[in-house]
Amino acid sequence: MHDWTKIVFDPMLPKVDKASFEKQDWTDFYGDVKEVIPPNAPPPRGKSVVISCFVDADHSGNLVTRRSHTVILKFCNRAPILWYSKGQNTVYTSTFGSKFIVAKM
Repeated sequence: MHDWTKIVFDPMLPKVDKASFEKQDWTDFYGDVKEVIPPNAPPPRGKSVVISCFVDADHSGNLVTRRSHTVILKFCNRAPILWYSKGQNTVYTSTFGSKFIVAKM
């Protein structure tokens, strides 16, 4: 019998081309905020980690009930750590409504 109980982890950071994103100025909305780090926080150890979460919903994807379907993917660096897929319990009148429900999860 083989021992196949292994977790494979991709330590590479995700490749994101930041030049493809339009620069936005959010200072009118958020002000000049900075991340507050407690003075007694321990120093970082090891390599950095990027946690990414992607959410999506198809509007009225089920042709019988007209309900949307939710999908959530979470990654640690480039390794998927969580996958969630479920039909929504409510019928929404727009894609925005169905995706808003996904974002609240």
